[in-house]
Amino acid sequence: MAGNRLVPTMQTHKQVIENFVREGKAGKGTYVKATNDLLYSRVPEAYRPFGLDPGEGTAAGHEAPLAVRLEDGSLLANGARLLEPMDNHQWDVLKALEQNHSRFGVVPFHSVAAAWTDGAVDDWDLAPIDISDLQKEVAIAVPSGGERWRQVRYRDEDGVEHIRQIHSLGDSVVRVKDRFYLSAVDETGVGSGMYFLAELVTDRAPKTLEDAMNFLKPGVVGEAEALGTNVLRQGEWFAIPTYHRTSELMRDVERGFAVYGERRVLGKDGHHELEEAVIYKAGPRKGEVYARGVLRHTKDEHVDLRLGTARWYLIVHNVAGAAYTISGKGTAQFD
Repeated sequence: MAGNRLVPTMQTHKQVIENFVREGKAGKGTYVKATNDLLYSRVPEAYRPFGLDPGEGTAAGHEAPLAVRLEDGSLLANGARLLEPMDNHQWDVLKALEQNHSRFGVVPFHSVAAAWTDGAVDDWDLAPIDISDLQKEVAIAVPSGGERWRQVRYRDEDGVEHIRQIHSLGDSVVRVKDRFYLSAVDETGVGSGMYFLAELVTDRAPKTLEDAMNFLKPGVVGEAEALGTNVLRQGEWFAIPTYHRTSELMRDVERGFAVYGERRVLGKDGHHELEEAVIYKAGPRKGEVYARGVLRHTKDEHVDLRLGTARWYLIVHNVAGAAYTISGKGTAQFD
């Protein structure tokens, strides 16, 4: 590991973490170590929790960064899923960051690797990124507010309303080289939400998370919301309710301007499937897609979006550059 010399006195893991976060001090614990710039966890091959065989559930024989101090003094914490005991070290880091009111961002370092290499490398262990380069080329534009739980309402196939708990380690906006990325949890993901890192199509840093979210919305979505329209969303796809009648859309199908289909998947190599769709191939509406029924994810990564059959919705994609979701260790998926 590059950086300043480690101090010789052995410390507890929490002491190493708190001194690094609060004062930028180097330190050395049994498994957690720090230079002035880098906090990391190194677990020896011989690690045996409670004297038991570690099997595949521990980080024995592995090393992983926990946090990096960036050029402006902000801290970038690794939000990747780490194995035991690194996961405990990771939680201690997040708690220390919040308790000390540090300016920080939480991003899986696998996602940083993917953004750094334009998707060519999606595993931090394989990323050719030197810590000194990371410090210079990565910055936090909108810091994290810390760990959050929030409630989201949804309806099941019988129309019964339920509440889901969405978990986030701390949404934030980071700059990687000359691009800005929103690091957040998508509440439409199954379970407690799905992490994503989305490139914002802008040359200026957003001032707030809301500002960053608005960058992802195409103009037609912003216009609809300004009128008080309840715009729905699943992943990167928005659904705007319209007043187009079925007879109107089917007439355009008969005239050859549009095609009607069932179970149509959106986008090339996409995974969002429309139960019913009318897709315009010609005329002034060329490229527009209208749908009703259920919008589902073919890999079941998102909660079904039930549009109903009473009206048709205009389906539009968000405005973003490259986007990555993280599944397991070092796997950046393109959705």
